[in-house]
Amino acid sequence: MAKNIGLIKFTGKLGNLSGRETEYGNIISTPGGFKGERIKTEERYAVTRQLGSEFGRCAKISSQLYNALHFYLQTIPFPHLYGSVQAQITNIKNCDAISPKGERSFKAGLETVQGMKMLQGFSFNPKRNLRSGMMQHYAVDLPKGQMTLPNFDASRVYFPKGAEKLGLQLVLLRLDTELPLCTMETSPLTLVGRNDASNTITLEAVVPEGEGILIALLYFSFCTVTDGEVYFLKDAYNVLEVVEVSLEKSV
Repeated sequence: MAKNIGLIKFTGKLGNLSGRETEYGNIISTPGGFKGERIKTEERYAVTRQLGSEFGRCAKISSQLYNALHFYLQTIPFPHLYGSVQAQITNIKNCDAISPKGERSFKAGLETVQGMKMLQGFSFNPKRNLRSGMMQHYAVDLPKGQMTLPNFDASRVYFPKGAEKLGLQLVLLRLDTELPLCTMETSPLTLVGRNDASNTITLEAVVPEGEGILIALLYFSFCTVTDGEVYFLKDAYNVLEVVEVSLEKSV
């Protein structure tokens, strides 16, 4: 590409040249550009093809998670949540140090200590997590589909402006990374008022059957209640966080 400073200027095609007017003047270029077919066939783009294959598989898993959790994610006011989910899936995939490039997978990455640490405790709210919002202990019995919050004290929770209740819900996901396919079950929603007395809360959901990884999440969100209907606030203090993961197959 070159800027035409000569006396003769043109737009359109002239032989093997293309001319066009821009804010920088008359520009002349020759046909070219990046050909998709070259990526598919040329040896020098082998790494590009490998990374593209891995990225495609991660994108499908990210879409499954995002779509399954969309109801919850829409209450978290962060503009790039899908990108955040995809980045984490890709980072976990990169922990797979055994498979050759092009065949690295999210599941193999998750089977490493580092990959599991990335998913365990992952908050879908990039700016908040359960530790900052709840500051209380909990226990998860994943085979039974139970989460217990002993002596839950609402006075230790910050209620944002406009919030009447805190909603707590256990979300169980069965993620088959091969298909990929995501199935979900949830516990009944538990509502807690800021002035409620301390109480042990048990959340219980049906464990999804089938192949794949079992992931437990806690939805910690603020809401209002009108005529018995719950309306969740879109608030920066809402959290959806992974609280337990199991790689074991369902029985």
